[in-house]
Amino acid sequence: MPETQNSASIESEEGVGVNRKADDVRVPAAKTAGTRTWIMNAAEKWATIVGFAAIVAFFWAKAPDTFGTVDNFKAILDQAAIPILLGVGLTAVLAVAEFDLSFPYVLGLSSAAATLVMTDHQGGPVAAIVVGILAAVAANMISGYLVAQQRVSSFVVTLGFGFVWLGIANGLTDSTVISQGMNETFINLVLHRPLGITLATWIAVGFALLVAILFRWTVAGRNIMAVGSNPTASRLAGLPLDRIRIGAYMILGLGAGIAAMIITSRQAQYTPNVGAGLFLSPYVAAFFGMSVLAVRRFNVFGTVVGALFMGTLQTGLVIIGSASWLYELIQGGALLVILLIARRAA
Repeated sequence: MPETQNSASIESEEGVGVNRKADDVRVPAAKTAGTRTWIMNAAEKWATIVGFAAIVAFFWAKAPDTFGTVDNFKAILDQAAIPILLGVGLTAVLAVAEFDLSFPYVLGLSSAAATLVMTDHQGGPVAAIVVGILAAVAANMISGYLVAQQRVSSFVVTLGFGFVWLGIANGLTDSTVISQGMNETFINLVLHRPLGITLATWIAVGFALLVAILFRWTVAGRNIMAVGSNPTASRLAGLPLDRIRIGAYMILGLGAGIAAMIITSRQAQYTPNVGAGLFLSPYVAAFFGMSVLAVRRFNVFGTVVGALFMGTLQTGLVIIGSASWLYELIQGGALLVILLIARRAA
């Protein structure tokens, strides 16, 4: 019996020793895994900001006398005004899990309406701006209403309406450039530079702040974010999904209308297909914004950073003499990479 007890106690002590050794192995492994996770999270969170800083540093080093000037940075801000206006508006639509393919044509319709107020009806700048912006908001409200019915995909609805708005704009203007009769005060609007910054930049910043406040501190804004994150739960909670979706499209319409006024004032004329080339950059900015600080959701701050990033990249490539097609290539590739990362994170 004593021998049996001794052997049992020896086996017990050996088992405890083995368990302690296993625990000693697990603790460093757990610490290593935790460190690796922290590093990955930190890299994901700050990658876009670090990348933005690297792009600025690269172009600054390549062309310090041209890129690294106050005037150039002001020009980048002015250039980013239109993508910010469209991107922030588009963020509202994407936040409710919908898409819009018509906003470049809505912008053209808005420009046509404002131009005709001045040239055909001798209206002043205020009347032209009000009519132009209202035309854009109304157009997107109609699109939003049909999308809200959820009978047809938002891709199909907005693509169809895009050609409707294009046809109406071409019919009203006979598809011609209109410059005669433009109001001088309207044309000179973009020349104002409060505190040395262009008026377009201030308008874009103001619009972004208003939408950010809407999302953050109002019931309507929180409802927009809720619908996109969980439509089923929002429906069960009794949220007015139709009105929320229509409101999101109207925000994009407002951004498109304001952008149309700035572009028309810059050009001092109406140009057919004025929205051509403005489709991709707002989407890149909005999806880029999901990766800023790894928030993984559409947000105004991220969209603004995305628009500034792409504006900086475009300006830098021009300054160092890169081929014009390189920016389009990078822009399209960036959107694909961002979409793949977002899908993997989801």
